[in-house]
Amino acid sequence: MVNNWYPGHMVKARREIAENLKLVDVVVEIADARAPQSSRNLELESMVKPKPIILVLNKKDLVNSPDLDTWISHLNQEGLHTAGMVSTSGEGKKQVIQMVEKLYQPTVEAMKKRERRVRPPRIMVVGIPNVGKSTFINSLVGRKTARTGPKPGVTRGKQWVRVDGRIDLLDTPGLLWPKITMPDQGLKLAALGVLGSKAYTEEEVARFIIRMVQKIQPQTLESRYGIENILSLDEDQILQAIARFRGFSEHEYADYQKTALFVLGEFRRGRIAKIILDQVDNLRFTTSGDDYR
Repeated sequence: MVNNWYPGHMVKARREIAENLKLVDVVVEIADARAPQSSRNLELESMVKPKPIILVLNKKDLVNSPDLDTWISHLNQEGLHTAGMVSTSGEGKKQVIQMVEKLYQPTVEAMKKRERRVRPPRIMVVGIPNVGKSTFINSLVGRKTARTGPKPGVTRGKQWVRVDGRIDLLDTPGLLWPKITMPDQGLKLAALGVLGSKAYTEEEVARFIIRMVQKIQPQTLESRYGIENILSLDEDQILQAIARFRGFSEHEYADYQKTALFVLGEFRRGRIAKIILDQVDNLRFTTSGDDYR
């Protein structure tokens, strides 16, 4: 597993976010509901303070609702404003817009007090790559899209988008942190498809997924693939059983590569189990800004 990267376009993305931060009222960070902690960029969160942050846990349909509620409560205790959403269907969109307007209300009151024209709130959408940021923006914008033109101080040619006539939205490039500090975090991001395939081997990540499902929701492996006594089996035996189920084995020889790709696809589509890979009571890593000095 590769655990260090920070290509030039990431440096550029970081600079662009920093330059445009002064123009926005609220920052909306998109994370994956299947890894509410691992898919956050804590360095980015530190960088955008003191702007209020709404953390949108996207793809909430791929996790167990009670577990997600526990995570939302935990994250709100950190001072975030957290909401679950399914960007592909728009479920949760209304709640996110209401959060933006509520957080913007003190600015509205200040504008009125100074007898200034009240403008729509301006939000910046941020997040690591491949967590559904573009889908979220498309869901938020919908069909009632109006480009509002470049804002003062923004790089020439950059466009804002008006959402429902109520919010001005600025997209930003996906931004990862410079390094991963704990191996399991990298495996979780790889399982979600956040990291490119060159950063890991498919079999390594498939084995990790099997371990997590076997630990958190073993009955789903039994019911989906017809595997009996799942808790008594090791990773090789489970992979072999899935290979037989899918027809990827011949004469007791299992094609682990094909089976691993199958397991990755099954997990990413929510077909194996609707589990959250992060555990609230076991936050074993940090991606805080202190790690990047």
